[in-house]
Amino acid sequence: MNILLRVRNLSIKFQTKKGIIEAVRDVNFDVLEGETLGVVGESGCGKSITNMAIMGLLAENAIITADELVFNGKDLLKISDKEWQQIRGKEIGMIFQDPMSSLNPCYTVEQQLEEVLDIHEPELSKEEKSKRVLDLLYNVGIPAPKDRLKAYPHELSGGMSQRIMIAMAIACNPKLLIADEPTTALDVTVQQQIIDLIESLKDKFNMSVIFVSHDLSVVKDITDRIQVMYAGEIIETGLTDLVIKSPKHPYTKGLLDSIPSFQTTKNKELFSISGIVPDLNQRPKGCQFYARCFNKQDDCNIVTPKIANIDDRDVRCIHTL
Repeated sequence: MNILLRVRNLSIKFQTKKGIIEAVRDVNFDVLEGETLGVVGESGCGKSITNMAIMGLLAENAIITADELVFNGKDLLKISDKEWQQIRGKEIGMIFQDPMSSLNPCYTVEQQLEEVLDIHEPELSKEEKSKRVLDLLYNVGIPAPKDRLKAYPHELSGGMSQRIMIAMAIACNPKLLIADEPTTALDVTVQQQIIDLIESLKDKFNMSVIFVSHDLSVVKDITDRIQVMYAGEIIETGLTDLVIKSPKHPYTKGLLDSIPSFQTTKNKELFSISGIVPDLNQRPKGCQFYARCFNKQDDCNIVTPKIANIDDRDVRCIHTL
C-alpha cells in the first residue's frame, strides 16, 4: 500500500508565559492508504495536538518543526493558507471530541452541511447540494433525515450530533478521516454504533482513518495498527493484534491491564498505573515514564530511550517486556 501521510521528526512547542513548552517531540509515523491507525494514550499525551498540527489548526503560539510532514504528496509545512483551505475539510476530514460544542448552535443541520459544500464544491447547484446533504444524512444513519434538516443542534441527542459531525467530515469524500476521541461523551451503546459507522464509511469511501482514543478496548477491533503515545512521544507502534497480545512497553501493558474487559482472572484487583503524566514544562531526564514504571532499572532515569524495532514493532524502551 502507498503512504498517504508521512510524518518525520515532528516536534510541537508552545510559547507561553512560563517559557517554551515542548508538547510533542520527535514523532515519526506513516498512515497507509486504506488503513486505520489507532492512536492511544492518557489525556495530555499529545494525541490531539499531533492531529491538530496535521490539520493546520494549532494556535498562533505553536512552533511546529518537522523533517517531513507530507500528505498525498504535498508538504504541509510549505503550503499557503489558500491551499490549506482546499485540503482541510476536503482531503482531510476531522471529527472532534465534543459534537455539542463543535456544531454551531445558530444554524440548522442543513445549513451547516451545505456550508461545507459551498466552500469545497461551489459548482454544485442548489438541487445537487440538497440531494447531497440528504444522502449524507442517510449514509450516517440519521433516522427520518428529511425531518432533521431544519433541526438545530440543541434539538439533537449526543449520538445524533456526532453523526452530523461525521456527515460534515465525509461530505467531500476525504482521503483521510481523523476521528479525535469521537465516542468520549457518548454512552456505551451509542459508542459502539459510532465505531461501527466509522468502520463502514471507511470501507464504503475507501478512506484512511486515524482513530484517537484513551481506551485500547475501543480501538482494538477496528484498527490495523496501534500507536501508543506518552508525554508527547510515541512509545510503541505495531500491528494491533501483536500490541494487544504481547505489549513490549510497560506503559502499554499498564493500559491493557487497567481495562476490566481484558481481565482473565475473576476477583482480581484491577490494575492502576500510579502517578500522573510528567509536567512538560519540567521534563524529567531519561525515560519519561520512569517515575510510574513497574519495570524500571537504575539506568532508566539517565538514558533517554530511542525507538528500536523489537519483535515486529517499534518500542521506545531500554528494558522491554
